[in-house]
Amino acid sequence: MISVNPYFITDLLSPITGLADDDEAVEQYKYIDTTNDIYYREIIRNEIRMYYNCLNSVKKEKVKRALNYYLATSEIDFERVFESCLPPFDPPKDARDFFVWIWEEFYGGEVYEVPNKAIYVINSDVNEPNRSS
Repeated sequence: MISVNPYFITDLLSPITGLADDDEAVEQYKYIDTTNDIYYREIIRNEIRMYYNCLNSVKKEKVKRALNYYLATSEIDFERVFESCLPPFDPPKDARDFFVWIWEEFYGGEVYEVPNKAIYVINSDVNEPNRSS
């Protein structure tokens, strides 16, 4: 069985989490055009990628596995995940796109796929990402 934890996706957004309450951050990001992926990709490259690069290889693999699973199966509400992190900017029209862009920026042309969903088990331990550091 392959274990997948959705909280690794939430953890990936740590660099922008809670910044909706930070007036300076809100001011910094207020000009984001929510119809243009260029702005989001810049945030992914400059903020989220920097955080990801600091993760150990085990945690990186768990992030990738979770992102792969949920992008391939659509068994998660990406808007809820995005909004629950309280970022300082609105999601794109389809919040799932933000996570697709993360995948594209991190893993290039790799395809996200789950050929046999039966071999996956969901681990909803909210603390696992902290223990994987």
